[in-house]
Amino acid sequence: MDIIVGDNLTVGDPREDLKKILEKYKVSPKTFGLISGIKEEEVLGYAYKNSTLSNLPFEKELEIGTFIGLLSDGMELVTADERVKAIIEHLNTSFQISNETLALYSHIEKKELNDFLNDSNTLSYEKRYRLAAVVLFLDTITTRYTPKK
Repeated sequence: MDIIVGDNLTVGDPREDLKKILEKYKVSPKTFGLISGIKEEEVLGYAYKNSTLSNLPFEKELEIGTFIGLLSDGMELVTADERVKAIIEHLNTSFQISNETLALYSHIEKKELNDFLNDSNTLSYEKRYRLAAVVLFLDTITTRYTPKK
């Protein structure tokens, strides 16, 4: 339930976060629209409380709200290491890509990867970078080339 705060946006209203994405993080309305599938004008109208997204199907409205949350709080509250660990878990679970495979592609030892999963400080920044690059690339290609259901 949203709480109205004077004439300002309501607490819990994703439009406040969308404004932050546009203003603080300099994501252009066009870019947000290209990613979310809504028109640039709709992005601006929604962010500055001139319109709603009620013309969209409910599922799409929820999807955009989730996307806004990920680009605002999700980017601020989750560390880079936590994000890499989450993608590794996704690759393990969804595609059964083993930690051994990830380690081999990253040119690190499997033990180093397993240690990183328990404590990210055990891996040097150079190796973290290699691991992150591999994990993000694999996530991108598995997403792109996985048949749609």
